[in-house]
Amino acid sequence: MDNYLSDRWPAVSEGRSLPMPPAPRKSRRDTLQVVFLIVGILLLIAALLLIVFFTFRIVYIVRQVSAVSRPGPENTARPTYSAQPETQWTPEDLPWSSPAPEIQLALDGRIGAALPANTIYKRVLPGVVSVSATQKYGYSTGTGILVESSGYVLTNYHIINGGLSLEVMLLDGEVTYDARLVGYDREFDLAVLKIDGHGLPTIPLGDSDSLSVGDRVYAIGNPMGNLLGSMTEGIVSALGRDNSTNGLTLIQTSAPVNSGNSGGPLLNDRGQVVGIVSAKITGIENNTVIEGLGLAIPTTDLLPFVNRILATGASWRPSIGISCIVATVDGRTGIRIEELTADAPRDAGLRPGDLIVAANGTETPTLAALRRVLYTAGVDSTITCTVLRDGQQLEFTFALIDTLEQ
Repeated sequence: MDNYLSDRWPAVSEGRSLPMPPAPRKSRRDTLQVVFLIVGILLLIAALLLIVFFTFRIVYIVRQVSAVSRPGPENTARPTYSAQPETQWTPEDLPWSSPAPEIQLALDGRIGAALPANTIYKRVLPGVVSVSATQKYGYSTGTGILVESSGYVLTNYHIINGGLSLEVMLLDGEVTYDARLVGYDREFDLAVLKIDGHGLPTIPLGDSDSLSVGDRVYAIGNPMGNLLGSMTEGIVSALGRDNSTNGLTLIQTSAPVNSGNSGGPLLNDRGQVVGIVSAKITGIENNTVIEGLGLAIPTTDLLPFVNRILATGASWRPSIGISCIVATVDGRTGIRIEELTADAPRDAGLRPGDLIVAANGTETPTLAALRRVLYTAGVDSTITCTVLRDGQQLEFTFALIDTLEQ
């Protein structure tokens, strides 16, 4: 058999063994060379570690020195002075405009066919504005809508909060105006501004009561404060979301909204304003990212307050003058009077323990339902309450009071 590796081995004669060669002996010189090599490698490693350590130490010291000497960023927190404390901001620090009682807004009752999104955008954009409030240490921006052709703008209060001057820019053509404050409702996050203009394009206010869950809606605004005129699309996710902070119920929508959209219109598929974008629920809860939760104030609910601001320069808070809770008596749910806090309902004959089941002919199974009747009626009118008392149904009529004036 051929052995292709035979040239690597010495030839061996058959029947004869060859003596093994003696093992080579290591010299003392070779051993010392190995020891010196190992020691040298260890010294080299130690030197490299020292170089790295001192390099990082020098960089750290340089950064600390530069951090101390470098000026801080602009618009930092306001400094405080113990000798002369800074005056607290109030809305009176803004430029103001006189009320306009001759102007009263109304809902657009026209019901037309649904429009394509691009048609809605072209029609509505001229009535959408950017709102900026210059503050002592910066500025805030948001969105607003023109609700009257002589230059009245509806927006959110939190946009102008802390401002010293106001500016409104029409998105269509980017024409800029100085603005003045007509009035506001801090709790309901509403503000009405005035710019000097005539024949300005406006957006019709639609009836938010006509909305249903699943209806298509659009939001137009200025997300991030600089993406002017952005339009997003979604649906009505829910209606009547209770806002425990102020009593107004809100529209929940999946239309994406972000910082800067505040004060902008939420539109139905006919291009009518059915809500004013006011907030977005975001963040992480129980390791779940919250998305698609935008909130808007319904136009039907906000209209009485906006008209009050236009007429008087101030908002109102119509009230019966009672403390109450939701209760069920004899199978009917309503608002049970716990205490009378005003003379009008007491003089009319209401008593603690009465269950209000309707107001002005509208059933009131919840506090939100009762508040809505009161807000729509206003403080300049009377209200008729239908109550259950000892198995009898009675009616009492009396004037509403304004709790904001108390």
